[in-house]
Order: sequence, then structure tokens, then C-alpha cells
Amino acid sequence: MSRQTLYRARYVLPISSSLVEDGAVLVESGFIRAVGHYHDLANTHPEAALVDFGESVLLPPMVNAHTHLELTAFSDWAAAAGEPHAPQAFVDWILWLVRIRREVDEDQLKASLAAGLKASLLEGTGAVGDIFTTLDAVETYLESPLSGQVFAEVLGHDLALIEERLSSIKSLSVKSPAKSLNWGLSPHAPYTLSASATDQVFAFAKEFTLRCTIHLAESESESEFLRDGTGAIADKLFSSAKWDPLLSPPLGCSPVRSLCSEGRLKEGDLIVHGVHVDTADIEMLKQSGCSVALCPRSNAALNVGKAPVTDYLNAGIPLALGTDSLASSDSLSIWDEMAFAAEWFTDAAEPCEWLEIATLGGAKALGIEKRVGQLAPGQEASFQVVTLPVLPQADALEETLCASGKDVNVTHLYLAGENVLL
Repeated sequence: MSRQTLYRARYVLPISSSLVEDGAVLVESGFIRAVGHYHDLANTHPEAALVDFGESVLLPPMVNAHTHLELTAFSDWAAAAGEPHAPQAFVDWILWLVRIRREVDEDQLKASLAAGLKASLLEGTGAVGDIFTTLDAVETYLESPLSGQVFAEVLGHDLALIEERLSSIKSLSVKSPAKSLNWGLSPHAPYTLSASATDQVFAFAKEFTLRCTIHLAESESESEFLRDGTGAIADKLFSSAKWDPLLSPPLGCSPVRSLCSEGRLKEGDLIVHGVHVDTADIEMLKQSGCSVALCPRSNAALNVGKAPVTDYLNAGIPLALGTDSLASSDSLSIWDEMAFAAEWFTDAAEPCEWLEIATLGGAKALGIEKRVGQLAPGQEASFQVVTLPVLPQADALEETLCASGKDVNVTHLYLAGENVLL
């Protein structure tokens, strides 16, 4: 019979149920068996081993629903290229990123991805939605204990090259990237795929039952281009990529409508950013069954605007948080992302809502909420233990956690019952 272990902390925050002061989580064989007050669980399970974390908070791991871990070393690459400062305009930033990344070799990309996987764990992240471009680097994921989705990215206008890329992804997808990571597909954005290529990619996802994630409605430049075919994307990005604008006639509609009206998005898909949307767009997203991954630090850095968080919440659209890449954010910490979001969006959501968005919301967005994202019987024993400079009283804990950011110290991270920070 497997031995039971009781993990005790001053505060246990299950997310899906109320905060427990002097709480504990009972774990057996890598799964949570019970959550409650320490003395109650100790009395009913006297044989359980005790791990006492003392003056700390025990809660589910963070979920980084949108990130580009391959770009973890980007600031070093930019400095080496003599271009350390990111342009402020969105399209100029894209061209800067592409220009620098093009000079990076495969070994550097693998090392960068490995560093991102490690950094994520140190920040208390237990699951990711990672955008993956360098298919030959797939073995880098193999030993990672992270859960979530690895979204293989596809972009371009040449249908033959798209078909070749999808064939490579099909070959890879016969084996999971790692024990708890699954494959997904990332059609990059409506402005980097022609209409025919977009149909090709979403048809592939449907055929092989892959979740999709797509950068959508991120900037006004994107909306302008899809609406009437003009602006910086047409003038700069298409010219740089040597794409024929005649092959991508303007759709005359919003980015959201361009996908939802054709039925491309399906339940379980994840859109990223969702900044430039109106009431009709939000209703279409709700009907599609998608989640939205917010990346507020990236949006602020690129001056593209704020997502309508209140409208999303009022519509009942599931939200998650993502750090985007280190080309537009300064850390891979969802703790940092949440602190920024809570301040930037002012009163759009309560602290308890931000904590849920950062954990269970991300798990739902990645389709893994039955395993991680909350502390409840039957879930995997996946949790983080954190300390703060000063632990507040119980009634101020959620607000303090939301605002603390870099003051949060992750001391332990357990994934499926194993402490992965040893």
C-alpha cells in the first residue's frame, strides 16, 4: 500500500474552493486524496507522513498559457547583433525579432529552450502552452516534468511549403514531446498565413484532433490590414517576406470575424492577445468555445492597447495568462504577469479572479484542468509552495499574492507528487 503524505502550510489556497488557514493536502501515489484543515486530516490519517512548510502558502502551480520558450536567450542574441533595443512600433518589432532570430543556430535555440523550461519551473510554473518553431529541437522537451501543450507553429503563403511543414509535424506528433506534454498546432496569425494556407492548417488540426492557438487581434496594424489591406503590414512586413499582396486580398472584417465566420476556430482552441475586439467579436468568441490568453506586459511593451478584460469576464469567456516571449517581456514569471495585470487593468477583476486566471484558467485553456490547476481530490498532486516577506492575515492574502510579483519566493514545486526543484 502506498504511503500517504500530509503537506502542511499556514495557508492552503485550492483556487476552486475556499482558503484554508493551517491547512494541509493529503497525497497518495501522486494524487490528491483530501484538502482541509491540518488537525482534521492528521486525526483521520494518523499514519500519514508529515511535510510541514511552516509560514508559507501552498497553491496550484502557475500556468503560462502562451509563451515562446525558444526565445529565452533573445536579449543576448539582440545584444550580440548590435540591436539590443526593441523598436516601439509593432511591425518594426516583428521585423527586428525575425532579423535577429535568423542569425541564431540550432544549438543556440536548443540551449535557449532548455533555459526557458528550467526558468519556468523556478518561477512556480507547472504547465505551459509553448509555441515551438524549431522542430529538430524537439528532444529538448523530453525530460521536462511540465504539463501542457507544445504548439508547433506554421506560417507562410507558399502552400507547398505549408504542406511540407505539416508533414513534418505529423511525423513528430506520433510521440508526445514529453511525458505530460501534448502536441498542438499554432497557425501564427491571420496576417502571416494566406486564406488558403489558413484553411489548410485548420483542416490539418481537425483531421488529427489537435488544439490550435493563434495570435489574434493583437494590434491595430493587424485589424487595418485585414479590413482594407493597407498599413505597415502591407507596406513593410509583406515586402520583407516577399509575399504577393494580391494573393491576400483584404477580408473587409475584423481578425476575429475572419476566423469565426468561416468556422475555423473550434471549442478548446486558444486565441492569444485579443486586444482589438468589439462586442460582436466577443460574442463570436463565446459561441466558438475558445479561451483567451492575455499577455498584458507584452501588449504594454509594444503599445498595442489593452484587452477588454471586463467585457470578456462579463461574457463568460475563459481567460488565461501568458508571458509571451522574452523579446517583449522581462521574465517568464506568471507571478510577475499577474501583478502587472492586476495593476494595469485596475478594477477589471478581483484578486481571487486573477489567481484563478493564472492557474485553473490556464489549465482549462490547455485542456488539462482535470489534472492540474486546482487542489481537489482526484487531481494530480501538483502544487507550489511560496513565501512572502511578510505573510498577511487571511482576509488580505489573495490581494497580497496578486500584487507581490517578484516578492514571491517559490520554495517548492511538486508536479504529479514529485518535488522538481531538488
